[in-house]
Amino acid sequence: MGIRYRYIGLVHHDPRPFAVLRVHDSVEEIYAPERGWENADPRWRDWFMNVPLESGQALGLLHSLAPMELREDMDPYPHALGRDAADGFGTQWFYYAVETADHPLDDPASLVRLHYPSKSESWFTSDLMWAKVPVPGRRVRVSEEELRRLQEVLVRRAFGGAEVQHYAVVNPFYPDVDHPAAIVRVGPEGERRYVRDGEWEATSVVADVRHRYLHGRLVLLTEEAATRLAERWRPHPDSSRVRYFAWLTANGNATAVMRAWDVGGGIEEESYVDGLWTDRRMCVFDNEEGRVEVDQETAARLGAIHDAHEYGGSEDGRYDHYYAILEQEFGDVSTAHELVRTWGGSDGHSREQHFLTRINGWRSCMTVYEVWTDRNRNYAIPISEEVADELRKAWLADFAARAEGREPPPRRPLGTWAGFGKVTLTRVDDEVLDSLRQVGDPRADSAVAGIHDLGRVNELLTGLVRNGDEVPEGLPPLLRQYFAESVLPEWADRTVLARGQELWDEYGPHLAAALCCYALPVRYTMALQHTRHGLESTRLLRDVLADGGLTEPGGRGLRTVQKIRLRLAAARRQAGGTAANQVDLAVTLGTLSVHVTQGVRGMNVALPKRDGDDLFHIWSVVGHLLGVDPRLLPGTYDQAVTLLDRIGRRRGRTAVGVELAEELGRRVEAALPRELSGAFPYVVRGFCVHDRSIPDILRIDGLDLGRWLEYLAPITAVAGLPAGSITDDRVWRRTTSEVVGKALLEADRDEDLTLPGG
Repeated sequence: MGIRYRYIGLVHHDPRPFAVLRVHDSVEEIYAPERGWENADPRWRDWFMNVPLESGQALGLLHSLAPMELREDMDPYPHALGRDAADGFGTQWFYYAVETADHPLDDPASLVRLHYPSKSESWFTSDLMWAKVPVPGRRVRVSEEELRRLQEVLVRRAFGGAEVQHYAVVNPFYPDVDHPAAIVRVGPEGERRYVRDGEWEATSVVADVRHRYLHGRLVLLTEEAATRLAERWRPHPDSSRVRYFAWLTANGNATAVMRAWDVGGGIEEESYVDGLWTDRRMCVFDNEEGRVEVDQETAARLGAIHDAHEYGGSEDGRYDHYYAILEQEFGDVSTAHELVRTWGGSDGHSREQHFLTRINGWRSCMTVYEVWTDRNRNYAIPISEEVADELRKAWLADFAARAEGREPPPRRPLGTWAGFGKVTLTRVDDEVLDSLRQVGDPRADSAVAGIHDLGRVNELLTGLVRNGDEVPEGLPPLLRQYFAESVLPEWADRTVLARGQELWDEYGPHLAAALCCYALPVRYTMALQHTRHGLESTRLLRDVLADGGLTEPGGRGLRTVQKIRLRLAAARRQAGGTAANQVDLAVTLGTLSVHVTQGVRGMNVALPKRDGDDLFHIWSVVGHLLGVDPRLLPGTYDQAVTLLDRIGRRRGRTAVGVELAEELGRRVEAALPRELSGAFPYVVRGFCVHDRSIPDILRIDGLDLGRWLEYLAPITAVAGLPAGSITDDRVWRRTTSEVVGKALLEADRDEDLTLPGG
């Protein structure tokens, strides 16, 4: 298994990363423009904002990075301040007494609380409340215990030294001090709230309001005023009712949604955050601008709209990516312990939500971010929306079963991650695959069934290679009918097919190298009835992607595919069995549509999504022309990856597979320049970065690093690059792919395809 790095961009003042790190296990490396990758100082990630990068993004940034050194005088990122405060002082809060000429330390003018990470300050005011009302004076650091003692000093001073203090508690529901929400006294027995008829009960509303745990205001009362107020005060009949509020902008969008109710005189608030009513205290009642009272249904609707903008919900209900979070990278995703969906967000920032079974809903999270930045050592496996929905349903079924005291139903496998593409739901199960292993290609089989003189047919077909060539006269009627009916499907996109030549010009050598040094070796490890059918050379690639290869009447690519299909039918007839059955044909298609693409990307060749999608569509059309059963024609690249992963579970060493690999090695070696003699095993192992077991299964020589490094200078020379110019492993891989691919294309002898037994 090759190393799979996670890339992290470090951001300081500018949103563009000024440095790039790559992480694997516990090893962190930073890219130094003048030296390359080197061990990173662990303070880098603590001091700066971490931004996860895809490999393509990270590698694209490297050339533009400026030399940078970590300096002690650089401003650390704010979260590090909180960490230092906790580590250095044991708290994130600092307390001060405010001294003036009239108020010494034992009788201070005020008290101050400072929250260190946020630098937020509040003062204990003359209203005996904590608020952002600065009081001038000299600050003296005090402990939390001293703060509480001095707070009582200020309270007694406000009440003229009285041991018992009285308050009227007012709030936005009941703002009238003549009929307050509550009447409270505080003395040696603690806090007591007036109920009725001289009855007082324990409460904590004064402390809660002072510390902003409840919303309200304390109005100081003398003992006489409190007594007169209590005589005429009656409890508010609707004090327990929950009321809903929204703060709306001019265009009707909600900036906040809350519900609130009276608790002993103070107002308890809950905000609608990420689909839940939470006790996150925002004290938004301080802001009356835009505040309106709404009913419960309207509050939930406005809260959902607010969440979509604030917490990452997709306004159109669609999400960019889904991930199953697993402990093992290649475990079945049905064993995932967390399900996450992400959305790009209207501001360009990625947002995340994970599914919570207990509420059957999605809530904000940072799981994928933590995995990508190596804070979470699990694996985020990309899955399709359909797989995510199946996983969600399975969890809900488990939850319901446990709630009813039943055994949860058995989980059905949902697929593993093959390393490229998403895990998708397979369109066929193992039972269907087993049945299709007994099926050939009825149309092509009937076309060759009546042929008695294969030599004569081969002679007639020899010249059928150029665009516009007519089907020769003299072919049996069924064979002529086969050519007439072998046409493009209705769903073929001719605009995409016409891009074939453009794609070949851009990636031709890389496609050829990936076919011979990765895709075919992968195929040879599968439990198939291997048949030589023309895929072993690069001719099919070149003919299909050639200008007009599939779109012109009698195009060269079309004729090549038609003849390969006949060769497979002849092989089945000759073997008298199910050689080249439908599953074998599906793997043949996957070799071209998936494994070749995997090989190209494995050698660090940039293949944009559009180009990859267009190549997949072209090979899907070829699959139709080859007679692949529609059930084995995946609609997307991701579905094709999952299908091949299911088929490829039956993998192992076979005598035919080893023999074919040896023959392939001889063909490649014969094509390589003399300077690269013996390089085939090393090139194959270079391509197989995702699965190192492939060369071992095929008994391809092991990797000797010293021998492999000996090819550095020859490959550089063959590529026409200055000696010593390749110092980056990614460039080395791309160059090797291009050199080997060009050699294979130059050596392709354009041999004609004949029917077996001719």
